[in-house]
Amino acid sequence: MTSDELKKIMLDNAAEITRLHSRIHATYALRKESSEKWQDWEKACDDFHSRYTKLAWPVTSGAEGWLDTISSGDVDAVEAALCFLECRPYFFRSGYMYKDILRKIRRAPMPPEQATRLKVILEKWALYQQLRIRNGR
Repeated sequence: MTSDELKKIMLDNAAEITRLHSRIHATYALRKESSEKWQDWEKACDDFHSRYTKLAWPVTSGAEGWLDTISSGDVDAVEAALCFLECRPYFFRSGYMYKDILRKIRRAPMPPEQATRLKVILEKWALYQQLRIRNGR
């Protein structure tokens, strides 16, 4: 799978996570109206929670310890981490994932091409941090 294909999957998955999360909120507001609507809300919650990890991190099919695969230097995990940091998908808790991935990938062994991509990401992150400080956030 190419980097562009992986980024597209990540962005598509982000949209699906957002849809599932929105469904929880939509059904939550109506859940006390009937037992059927309560079940709709419970199903929305189950759907979200059962699919979240696999959608958020598609490379290892949502396996536990996926962050450790990055720092161990697993080629596919490092590539996925770089793609995630480059395309920066937006969904529930993706900001926390971004920071976790960024922390782990700094120590990961990688070939020069990936190291160059990481350098660009870190430069953009530093600029982002400077702008946040300048704007008082």
